[in-house]
Amino acid sequence: MAAIDFPNTPSVNQQFTVGGTTWYWTGSVWRILTASGIQGVIGPTGPTGSIGNTGPTGPTGSTGPTGSTGPTSTVAGPTGPTGPTGPIGDSGPTGPESANLDGGMANTVYGGSITITAGGANS
Repeated sequence: MAAIDFPNTPSVNQQFTVGGTTWYWTGSVWRILTASGIQGVIGPTGPTGSIGNTGPTGPTGSTGPTGSTGPTSTVAGPTGPTGPTGPIGDSGPTGPESANLDGGMANTVYGGSITITAGGANS
């Protein structure tokens, strides 16, 4: 194999092709850019890597709008329990005394029977 005769003063990224292989100058060394030949088949996919750490939780979003109010109910709710009895109130004023229409004394109890005739006399 013969030695490759690279240019003496190349500029950065300058390409140089010899024998079907292209080289480029990095500023300090020559590197292969392409090589002639048949490309092989693509190899199998490698295994899945491990799962990384979970990132921090983001900020809480703003509260959404309030929804509409539902329809008014036509069904009455249950009746609540009866409350406790209140205190006894003050007595009212005494009413007027009634007149005794038969001429007797008030609170007099009469025994027997009374017959009323057409003339209004008592017997």
